Amino acid sequence: MSLVQNMNAKPEALVFDFDGVIANTEPLYWRAWCELLKPYAVPFEWDDYCRIGRGIRGEKMLASLAGMVADPAVMAQIERRLPERNEMVRKWKLHEPAIAPSTVHLLKSLKGWTLGLVTSSDRADVEALLHNAGIADCFEACVFGEEITQHKPDPAPYLLIRKKLGISGGVAFEDSDAGLLSAAGAGFQTIRVSSPDDLPTLVRELLGGENVRRP
Repeated sequence: MSLVQNMNAKPEALVFDFDGVIANTEPLYWRAWCELLKPYAVPFEWDDYCRIGRGIRGEKMLASLAGMVADPAVMAQIERRLPERNEMVRKWKLHEPAIAPSTVHLLKSLKGWTLGLVTSSDRADVEALLHNAGIADCFEACVFGEEITQHKPDPAPYLLIRKKLGISGGVAFEDSDAGLLSAAGAGFQTIRVSSPDDLPTLVRELLGGENVRRP
């Protein structure tokens, strides 16, 4: 079965998540959580992160993490240290290039399409990476984490990008269950991106060709 079943009309817009879709940053978030939890001897495997943290803002993830931490006093310390985790990820993102050249080429080849970005990360954690990669101007509109109070899996982020772009829907590329639910709830067709390396192939398959053409 095709990723999007026999689309007769071109999508109104292509909308991308950032972490885990455009940028290979999800391992950085997991690594930062491991560093934060190490002093408290809380085991936190990659599968744990994917289950409770992928696509979820750190503040919201704390409720699920509490189920893995028996001592409420320890949990309170972890919560207070959340800004440390955020700073670790911000530093690593700037020093470990996470956007592949193939993704940069892809986004630049989509000139003429309406592109949007919807991320749970804050503007300060994303914008510099987009500019460094030379793709900030590829997106007609972006939704950043601090702009909204209801985050993925709530449809609010995708409802906001619909408003910003002036569209009724489109195709969303997401790596997490939370992101897929958010996009679908706002009326978008969805495509799961298992790895950022897969994104160029998935987009070209959707648009029907190896070389993306102007619509």
